Amino acid sequence: MMTNSRQRTRGRVVRWGGRGALAVLALGLTLPGVATARGSTVAVATPHVIATIPVGTHPVAVAVDPVAHRAYIINQEGSSVSVIDTRRAAVVATLPVGRLPTAVALDPAAHHVYVTNYDDNTLSVLDTIRPTVLATLRMGKGPVGVAVDSAAHRIYVVNQFGDSVSVLDTRRNTVVATIPVPTDNSALALDLVTHQAYVLSLDYGRVSVIDTSRDIVVATIPVGHYPFDVAVDPAAHRAYVTNYGDSTVSVLNTRHTALIATIPVGDGPDAVAVDPAAHRAYVANDDDIVSVLDTHRDAVVATVHVGRFPVGVAVDPTAHRAYVANDDDNTVSVIDTSRDADLDARRRAHRPRPRPDRPAASPDRRADRNPHL
Repeated sequence: MMTNSRQRTRGRVVRWGGRGALAVLALGLTLPGVATARGSTVAVATPHVIATIPVGTHPVAVAVDPVAHRAYIINQEGSSVSVIDTRRAAVVATLPVGRLPTAVALDPAAHHVYVTNYDDNTLSVLDTIRPTVLATLRMGKGPVGVAVDSAAHRIYVVNQFGDSVSVLDTRRNTVVATIPVPTDNSALALDLVTHQAYVLSLDYGRVSVIDTSRDIVVATIPVGHYPFDVAVDPAAHRAYVTNYGDSTVSVLNTRHTALIATIPVGDGPDAVAVDPAAHRAYVANDDDIVSVLDTHRDAVVATVHVGRFPVGVAVDPTAHRAYVANDDDNTVSVIDTSRDADLDARRRAHRPRPRPDRPAASPDRRADRNPHL
């Protein structure tokens, strides 16, 4: 999932922070034909781009509906949402939203899409069946992240300069709670199994853990420099945080609310999405690559060259596709992840099974062996 807070000015991307704007340039210094990632060596990059879809101006975020075969792309400068038919790999509709849209989340049960509009301090509610704009709701100052709990009929919106998370009841489209969090937030993600939300603080370099059953912050976890996006694998009890400032991904154990690993990836990681069944995470980096992480080993196992300045990513686990928003290209790259997933499945099938009384050691999962974490 991607929750950007950025504004394009004179061809550069400006990230708004509590200490002022940090100008960031996409350098794109990857060598043709060489698949590399910081801190890792990759023999074969099995995933590959199978389609490139033109969308609106400066796409920054993606959400995918595997059942309806739709992808929703936030076009930041165009203040619109491109609706892609994923079977045809083509845009079938374009919907207007508020000024400087930054993040998108899907509620498949209600057939709604929610878009945060940074400059308007609003949330756009879209109907995915017609498709049309149903409502525009007032939020806190600078809404940059959104996540949906369909079963609880709740939406969580992080307000970057409102120092808060707004909780909405989707049945009434009203704010029912406001949760204070540290300043200068960038993103949030939900763990629907543990009923927790993870909110990133850019300047503080930490994650606030919210108990969504009580709407209070219950813990904080230090991560890397300038954390920008977060995705959760609820089955594995893991959360993955992209640290833009030090080009790493922090791996959190959500059962023990602890940092358990730090993975070097490409330069300037923006967005991350997880495919739990395939045990993969996909990280969009400013150097025009997507780093593919093996979530069993906490390591980069492949890199995929995509468009210029990829800043958003989402996964369709059913169709074995990843969708990457390329800010500078005004395109979406479609990655075929099926060969990577099939290879991983074959490896697991031939892996010797541990004896029930002697579970296999996992050196990369220190927290699983340490009851104090």
